[in-house]
Amino acid sequence: MSRQKSADLAPRRAALYIRVSTEEQAKQGYSLPAQREDLEGYAKANGYAIAGVYVDEGKSARKKFTSRREFMRMMEDVKAGKIDVILFIKLDRWFRSVADYYKIQEILDAHNVAWKTTQEHYDTETTNGRLYINIRLSVAQDESDRDSDRIKFVFASKVARGEVISGSVPMGLRIQDKHVVPDQETADIVRELFAHYKTHGSIGGAMAHIRETYGIVLWDHTVRKMLRNPLYKGVYRDNQSYCEPLIPPAEFDAIQTLLEGRSVRQNESGRIYIFSGLVVCAECGLKMSGSCAGAKRANEYRSYRCRNATIYHRCSHRAQMHEEKLEQWLLLNILTELADWEAQLEIEAARMKRPKFDRAAVQRKMERLKDLYINELITMDQYRADWAKYSAQLQEAQEAEPPQTPDFQGLRQLLSDALSSLYPTLSTAERRDFWRGVIQEIRLDGDNSPRVIFRG
Repeated sequence: MSRQKSADLAPRRAALYIRVSTEEQAKQGYSLPAQREDLEGYAKANGYAIAGVYVDEGKSARKKFTSRREFMRMMEDVKAGKIDVILFIKLDRWFRSVADYYKIQEILDAHNVAWKTTQEHYDTETTNGRLYINIRLSVAQDESDRDSDRIKFVFASKVARGEVISGSVPMGLRIQDKHVVPDQETADIVRELFAHYKTHGSIGGAMAHIRETYGIVLWDHTVRKMLRNPLYKGVYRDNQSYCEPLIPPAEFDAIQTLLEGRSVRQNESGRIYIFSGLVVCAECGLKMSGSCAGAKRANEYRSYRCRNATIYHRCSHRAQMHEEKLEQWLLLNILTELADWEAQLEIEAARMKRPKFDRAAVQRKMERLKDLYINELITMDQYRADWAKYSAQLQEAQEAEPPQTPDFQGLRQLLSDALSSLYPTLSTAERRDFWRGVIQEIRLDGDNSPRVIFRG
C-alpha cells in the first residue's frame, strides 16, 4: 500500500519540447533560451519533474515531423514510458498540419501522455476544445502555405535574375555582389579535378592527384557531388545561364555520361555478393559494402564492412561479417526471425487505436451541404469552408486506417519449401535475387548480431 501511495505522489515527468526555425531565431519570445526559460519556469511552478529537454533548432514547422531529430527522439521516449506530459510554449511549436497532429496524438493517447502549452490554453477533452484546435491548426497551416508560396515566388525571381538564394556555393566558386562567380584561388583546382577524372575515369585517382598536388583532402562523397553539380557549367534550377561556367558545358555533360556508364558497370572481377544492398550497419545506418580477400576464385573470402568505420572512421562498427557465416545463419534462423517479425507487427497493430469514424455520415453531410447552398441557405464561403472540413475528415480517416497485414502464411510456406529443396540448386546470382525478394534489410549491430526486416 505504501509503495502504491509513493507512486501516486511521484511528480509527473515532463518533456520540454523547443523548436525554432531559422527565420525565427532572432524573434522576441521564440529564441531557444527564451523558450527554455519559459518551459522550465512552468514545470517548476506546476510541480513537474523534467524528464528531458528536446531542442530542434533551425527546423521549420512546414517540414515533415520525421525530419525533426529531437522530436523523433522524444517520441521514442514516449513509447518507452519515460514521459507523462509534453510541454511547449505554443501550438505552432508543435505542428501546423492537422493530419500530422492527429497521427502523433494517436501515439500519445496510446501511451497516456498529455501535452500542454504554457502561453495558450487548449482543452482536448471536449468537442468544442478539439474543434478549436482544428481551427487554429488549419489557420496556421494556411499561413504557412501562403508564406511558402511567397518564398518560392521570391526565390524563382532571384534565380531568373542570376542572384543567389543561399550563402553556400561549392569549391571553385564564390559569391560576389549577390551573384556566383569563379573563385580565383580554387577554380583551377576544380578544373584539374574534372580534367583528371575525364582522362582516367577514377574518382579515387582524382582525389589522390588533388591531395598530392595541392595538399587538399577531399572525401569520396564530396567529389561525387562536385562532379554532378550543374552549377559548375553555369546551370541552376531552370536558369540555363545562371552564372559563368567553370567547366565548359560540353565537357561537363561528357563527364556525366562517363559517371553513368561506370555506375551501372559491373565490377571488373565479376563478383556477385549475395547480400549486396541488404546489409545495413545498425550503428550509423549506412549500407555495408562487400569486400573480398583471397587471390584465387576458389579461395575467395567475402565479407561486408561499414565504410563509415573502416575508411572514414566515423562509426564504431569495425567488425566485418563474413558472407558464408551470414548465409548459414539466415538458413537456420529465417523462419524464427519471420515468427518474431510477425509477433512484433501483431503487438503494434493491437496497440493502434482503431478510429471510430462514420464515413457514410460525413458523406451524407456533404450531400446536404450541396442542398443548403442550392437553396441559398448558406453562402459560397460557408459552403467552401464546410466542404473543406468534411473532405479533411475523410482524408484523415483514410490515412489513419491501419496497414494491411502481410501474408505471413504464404511467405512461411515459400521459405519452408525453398530452403529445403530449391535453395541449394540456385546460382549465386539467383540466391541474391531470392533474398532480395524476401528481405528488406539485414541490420548488423556492433557485435554483428543480425536483425531481419522483411518486405511488406
